[in-house]
Amino acid sequence: MGEEIATKDSVSQRIAAGAHARERARGWFKYPVRSRVSSRYDERETATSRSLCLEVGLALCGRPPSRLLDVGCGGGALLERAREVLPEAELAGVDPVEPAIAAAERRFGGDPGILLSVMAAEDLARQKDRFGHFDLILVHLSLALWNDPLQGLTRLTEMLAPGGTCYVVDLLRPESWDGKTIPEGMGAADEEERDYLRDQLAASLAMEEFRGIADETARRTGTRAEVRRGGLGGHPPGSAEAGRIWAGSPRIAGLLASRGAALAGSSQIDSVAHLVITNPGGRRDA
Repeated sequence: MGEEIATKDSVSQRIAAGAHARERARGWFKYPVRSRVSSRYDERETATSRSLCLEVGLALCGRPPSRLLDVGCGGGALLERAREVLPEAELAGVDPVEPAIAAAERRFGGDPGILLSVMAAEDLARQKDRFGHFDLILVHLSLALWNDPLQGLTRLTEMLAPGGTCYVVDLLRPESWDGKTIPEGMGAADEEERDYLRDQLAASLAMEEFRGIADETARRTGTRAEVRRGGLGGHPPGSAEAGRIWAGSPRIAGLLASRGAALAGSSQIDSVAHLVITNPGGRRDA
C-alpha cells in the first residue's frame, strides 16, 4: 500500500513539474500564427503515423470496432480514414481546440454517425452518458499536451467496453536531451518547425514517466497496460508480435510503402512510445 502511494505521488509530481512545458507546447495549436506552422509540419510529416495509428489500433483490437473514439482529433483526418475503413461504425472525436473541431465538422458535413465535441480528455468522464463506451480509443501525438495525462488516461480507460483497447502513440523525450537538438529523422524544414518540435519534445514524457503513468492507470482501473518504443506498435520489425499486427491489418503494407514512410512516419522512429491498454472485461475502482 505504501509503495503504491509513493508511486502515485511520484507520477503526479512529475506531471505537475511539466505543466509549463505542456502549456507552451499547446500554444502551437491554439494561436493562428503558430498553428500554421504545426499544421504545415504535421500534414507533411505525421500523416503516415496517423494512418498507422488507426491501422495498428484496429489490429490490436482484434475485431472491427462498432464504436471508435479519437482523442485529440484535430481537424478529423484520422476519423476520415476511419470512416473509409469502418463505414458502419459509430465514430467520435474530441479536441480542446475549438477551431480544430469546427474544421472537423466542416469535413464531415453533419454525418450523423460522427459525434464531435470541444473537450479535453480529462473532462470526458463528465459526459459518460453522452459518449458511452468504446471498443477502440486512439490517442495520436497528443497525450503529453493534456493538462493531466494520468487523470485523462484513467478517465479514457474507464470508457473502454469489455474487451476494448486504448492505443496511444506519442513522442518520447530523449534521455539526456539537451533541450535544443532535434532527433534525426523528424524532418523539420526550417527554424520555425525546429522551434515547434523543441517545444513538443520538452512537453513529452520520458520512458520512465510513460511507464509510471501506464502502471498507475492499470492499477486504478483493473486493466492491462504495456508501453514499448519504436517499431510497429512498439514491436521490432520481423518479430512475431509485429507479424501479428501486420496480418491483422493488410493496409499497413501500403502505408509503409507510401511516400516518406520510412522516417517521416513518426511511429517508426525510436523517439516514439506505444502504449496499449486493454480492458479484459469489467473494471474495479481505484
